Amino acid sequence: MSSKLTRRELLKAAAASGVVAASTSVPFMNHAYGANPLSVVDWGPPWIDNTKKIAAAWGKSEINWTLHSGGAASILPKIKAAWPNPPYDLVDNWSPVFLSMMRENWAQTVTLDDCPNLADVPEGLITKDGAGNWKNIPRGTSGVFFTYAPDNCPIEINTVDDLLDPKLKGHILWPNPTLNTNLQVVALAKARGGDEYNMEPGWEFLKELAASGNIGRISANTSDVITSLETGETSVTFVDQGTLSGIKGTSLRHLTKADPSLKTFLFVSGWVVLSSSENKELAFDFANFTINKENSELYYQEVGEVPVNGKAEHGIKHLKFSSGEAEDFVVIPDWDHLGVELDSWNKTFEKDIVPLL
Repeated sequence: MSSKLTRRELLKAAAASGVVAASTSVPFMNHAYGANPLSVVDWGPPWIDNTKKIAAAWGKSEINWTLHSGGAASILPKIKAAWPNPPYDLVDNWSPVFLSMMRENWAQTVTLDDCPNLADVPEGLITKDGAGNWKNIPRGTSGVFFTYAPDNCPIEINTVDDLLDPKLKGHILWPNPTLNTNLQVVALAKARGGDEYNMEPGWEFLKELAASGNIGRISANTSDVITSLETGETSVTFVDQGTLSGIKGTSLRHLTKADPSLKTFLFVSGWVVLSSSENKELAFDFANFTINKENSELYYQEVGEVPVNGKAEHGIKHLKFSSGEAEDFVVIPDWDHLGVELDSWNKTFEKDIVPLL
């Protein structure tokens, strides 16, 4: 299926945008647009703060804001329940949810006429349908990986098996399956010879982890992650780069290149204009404005993701991989498969893991 990026294609595209090193409501209304406010769905801080700042500079429409509740996939049943008239025009989301929205025919096709700034974005980062039509407007590329706070953690973590050390009792903040589309268990599976198609090694690892008492809290949203790590309630987690930009109160060591048993999963985040929207022109205009060079650099500075605009500058060293490092540490998962399996993985988590916590 052409909507799936191969590992080689995404690494090549990510290199072009700087992820992989090359070594191998707004008050002003412009009356040219319709009177209906634009309805935008975004994540909580730091995303919403950055997007509101950009919206204020754009100034072409009032905006009604909706925040994702929990993982980004939680917007899907809300759209489905209200279809064909969901109350949203533009949704900020990421790789696996792009595919879910595309399968439902909810994602409006986008062209360079709609969003001219996509000319500065590597085409390999744009989600496509079977006919090659563009279905999203990327804002950033990023990764999901293990990280920890050395000042609060009782041990130095260098391999995935270190998570089972008895000294870590209560120190691990473990995401529920909806967060990261359960990549945290895929990571455990890969460490023991499995992958997203063979998850049993991962679930067995997580059972050991839950029974050990090392998991001190389950996170359900970005606020949980930021609060728990900043207060020192926990010191180890598996999280996306964007969430980490909201953590100001403690220093972190990112385990993106520590050991091949600790994998980094690369993904794309950005906008989908809903095919049901009556404000498509306005939605495209705003999305296009958010990915110009200046706003892409602001997005990097405030959200922490690598900007997709090839003209924008950034300096996220722990997500820059040489070709050799990418081979050892980077995984491009089958996002489509993850989206299909997520419901059953949620049930497995509730049935087999929660009772052990």
